[in-house]
Amino acid sequence: MKRLILILLAFLALNTSLFTLKARADEGMWVMGCMSQRADSILHSLGLELTAEQLYSPYLPSQNDVVVQLGGFCSGVVVSNQGLMLTNHHCGFSSIHDHSTTKHDYLTDGFVAKTLKDELPNENLYVLFHLRTVDVTDEILSQVPKGASDSLRTAIIDSVATALTESAQDSTAHIFGEVNPFYRGSRYCLSIYQRYDDVRLVCAPPQCLGKFGGETDNWIWPRQTCDFSVFRIYADKNGMPAPYSKDNVPLRPKNYAHISTQGYHPGSFAMTLGYPGSTERYLSSYGITNRIENSNQPRYDCRTVLQDVLQEAMHQSDELRIKYADKYVRSANYWKNSLGMNHALAKLGVVAEKQALEQQVSEWIAQDTIGRSIYVGILDSLKSIYAENAKISYIETHLSECLIQSSDIIEFAIRCMMGRTDMEKPFAETVEAKYKNIDVNVDKKLFATMLKYYMKQVPEKQYWPAKIAAEIDSAYNGDVDAYADALYEASQFTKPEALAKMTELAELAGDPMFDVAMDYLMLYFSFESKPVNKYERLLGDAVREMNHSREFYPDANFTMRVSGGTCQPIDYEPLPAGAIVAKDWRDPNFSCQDLEEARNYFTTPVSLLNKNSEQPDNEDYSILPSVKKWMASGKFSKQYLDPETGKLPLCFLTTNDITGGNSGSGVYDGKGRLIGLAFDGNWEAMSGDIKFNDKLQRCINVDIRYVLSVIGDYSKAKRLINEMTIE
Repeated sequence: MKRLILILLAFLALNTSLFTLKARADEGMWVMGCMSQRADSILHSLGLELTAEQLYSPYLPSQNDVVVQLGGFCSGVVVSNQGLMLTNHHCGFSSIHDHSTTKHDYLTDGFVAKTLKDELPNENLYVLFHLRTVDVTDEILSQVPKGASDSLRTAIIDSVATALTESAQDSTAHIFGEVNPFYRGSRYCLSIYQRYDDVRLVCAPPQCLGKFGGETDNWIWPRQTCDFSVFRIYADKNGMPAPYSKDNVPLRPKNYAHISTQGYHPGSFAMTLGYPGSTERYLSSYGITNRIENSNQPRYDCRTVLQDVLQEAMHQSDELRIKYADKYVRSANYWKNSLGMNHALAKLGVVAEKQALEQQVSEWIAQDTIGRSIYVGILDSLKSIYAENAKISYIETHLSECLIQSSDIIEFAIRCMMGRTDMEKPFAETVEAKYKNIDVNVDKKLFATMLKYYMKQVPEKQYWPAKIAAEIDSAYNGDVDAYADALYEASQFTKPEALAKMTELAELAGDPMFDVAMDYLMLYFSFESKPVNKYERLLGDAVREMNHSREFYPDANFTMRVSGGTCQPIDYEPLPAGAIVAKDWRDPNFSCQDLEEARNYFTTPVSLLNKNSEQPDNEDYSILPSVKKWMASGKFSKQYLDPETGKLPLCFLTTNDITGGNSGSGVYDGKGRLIGLAFDGNWEAMSGDIKFNDKLQRCINVDIRYVLSVIGDYSKAKRLINEMTIE
């Protein structure tokens, strides 16, 4: 039940392969503050010139201090002594979207703050600076008695972890601690952060640059996307974290990244620092199969239906396009990710590979069943539990995708019912902010469409929201659309003007939208999966013990990580551009433009202009006339041109190990200078969250010279260029 609650609140708030020291791509997400000497030697063997203390120090300025976690979902890098911060355009998209109107369409046209006073505040956006990380495994696990039950073990760990985080807290300085499990709870680290809540939008490129290629090119190489946005971190006059105030001043950070325009070549060292969100590379074959069948596939199917409704609405007017741009982008990203991961897992035979490893583990256990008794039977248990949970997992995915996450009005009703609205400000302000991006008619269509789709995909009526289903049958003869019409007509939640006038949530008691929200929640909480974490943890322990001479990095869990790699072209046949379709993802009717660039490790403006001219009807390749004129003119500052080719480099490939959450991570050269921003992975290795493939894995980055040229040459924001230290 605890897991379900955490998942629900996440909705509302919006390891397999063994590590080898030498690989063609550079696997490893090493924990800053808990990195071994062997991991450090790997980075230096690849080309890192910084000392261990220059990379990370809890006391002196280091590379660690230039990195931020942005909003709990992305990474960023501080690039000036006045708190200027770079991240991806898609990381800043929600903020750009929130400030956009039909009058000031910053999504389409881009945004530049001419002065500090013009920089735009963003409610609920924050950054975290990582101060230090300490291994607290002994402090925690030493308190767990031998033979303790799972429930007792969890209770003790939670209690000790709470005490550790409380000891690290300094509320006056906005410093807090967070205990994170590694290897599914075989190891624990305490990370200390400082939080800043005044983060303002400074600059964003036009969407045709910041999102060039759209979903056509998402997860695909070659890329020409200038995926960046600029924010600034503010503090009070004493340099301390503070909520937004007009009296706040730009933060004077402990350290900031210098920028290099010297470029790179094949084999050049590349390092990423950021906050990768989640990988499951130690997952069992049964867990992988469950993710393929009961998570990825239904997520892709559900979002296909939802996005069809959104696209239809967004084509009706600019107002609706702006309202639903952010919702569509958030849905589409992992819609395509789910499809790509399933294709890659199947193509690369990952389940069979994991089964072979598990057979080795079984044989290893059988060699000493007394000494390894703790591992006896774990694979049988995993097989049994996943089989028992399969139906529930399938239904939970549909329930969250179709019902809980589809309608924004239902989501707001759930928040209100649970008392999770922002109580620190007037309810009218909360309503205004929420309904700014809601159209009642579009929301109603989403509600009805996704409810019908859920009932179709989950035909067993015992898994339907009971009261809703009964009312649809008895009062509306099974007509979901008629039910939706009546519901939206009767509810106060579809009348934001009246809703904003209410002074207490109690005035909404009895609203029919609350009945729907309650029905959804009751259904959600009715499911109880059998816990599997213990056996997945033991399997991972067995693999590491069996291969004790090798070093294993822990799965990503949104703690700060460093990854080392090199700039490298692809050494496989590139995917034809635009070839991602549901039934045939290598559609022979498509051909790859600029095949030479696709096989290279960087792109130039010619490939962007070619995509625009060769596919004029593809919205993802459309560009503003001003952008096209600028690109075609070649009027780029000389310092941003590659010294070898004389061209402006747009995007480039490295072998760094990344996943979601790494978006916005700085890419650094061996001296620690910023050379780009990581923003994507490649389609051929979409299995990377489950299985790192050293032949296929690539990280797609926007070149910092492209970013600087758009800021300085196109947007004329010279004041921002002058803030940075450019070498």
